[in-house]
Amino acid sequence: MHKLLNADLSRIKKENIFWVCLIVMYIGSIVFGWMNFSTTLLYDERFLQDTIYVEDILFNLFPMMGAVCAVFISLHIGTEYEHGTIRNKLAVGHTRLELYTSNLIACTAASLVICLGMLLISGIFGYIFFKKFYLSLQELSFMILCCILVTVAFSAIFVSLATTIPNRAISVTISVVIFFVLVFVASFIETRLMEGQMTYENMTITMDGIQYGDLVENPAYVSGIKRTVYEFIYDLLPTGQAKAMNGMNFDRCTRWPITSAVVLVVSTVLGYYSFCKKDIK
Repeated sequence: MHKLLNADLSRIKKENIFWVCLIVMYIGSIVFGWMNFSTTLLYDERFLQDTIYVEDILFNLFPMMGAVCAVFISLHIGTEYEHGTIRNKLAVGHTRLELYTSNLIACTAASLVICLGMLLISGIFGYIFFKKFYLSLQELSFMILCCILVTVAFSAIFVSLATTIPNRAISVTISVVIFFVLVFVASFIETRLMEGQMTYENMTITMDGIQYGDLVENPAYVSGIKRTVYEFIYDLLPTGQAKAMNGMNFDRCTRWPITSAVVLVVSTVLGYYSFCKKDIK
């Protein structure tokens, strides 16, 4: 197992796709950080009040980690299928559990290198630009832990898919599509949860400005058990957690490590079960 893992890690370090993803995310952290700062400086009055925080940049690019994992992991494991590497590893005596575990650990480690480097660069630029943290050191450490666990959850999902789908092109396509489906579901739920309990009955634009009608109950407001279910699904989705971090919405962050662990366990069990049933030729 140790030799198998070392071989997987060594191969990842030599893969162009890993370095492309790493460089893109690192450069993206710099570009998005500068764009955020420039936009704030030019248009956001909050800057004059010194209420922009490092976290406004720190988690700015984090939602894209899911896309990075989808592409990188699918190509990495898909290449092993196409080159017959997985078949050869089984032929020399490695078990499917060893193969699956090695791929999961190696892909997760590579994804974490990309994620933590991106957060470090974003954090440095955020501190240079704004110098003020919204979170305490303890809270910030907890959020970094949540980022790590979300990245692990993303890795588990896409390792599960990549080991189930031997064709590299199909694997990449399906993984990317599933990522965007998860983004869409998280965005839909977020939109519903952001609906206010009250809304204006009507709004009229006049010469004197905007005239608002009476406040009435908002029929789109989600309440009761339905709201609880929506919140649970939103927090269960890695894309939901990533969007919440990007939006600095930490209200339910204490449950995030648990939901990430659930995604990790379920994805790994399902992925390994499918891998065991697959006829590898």
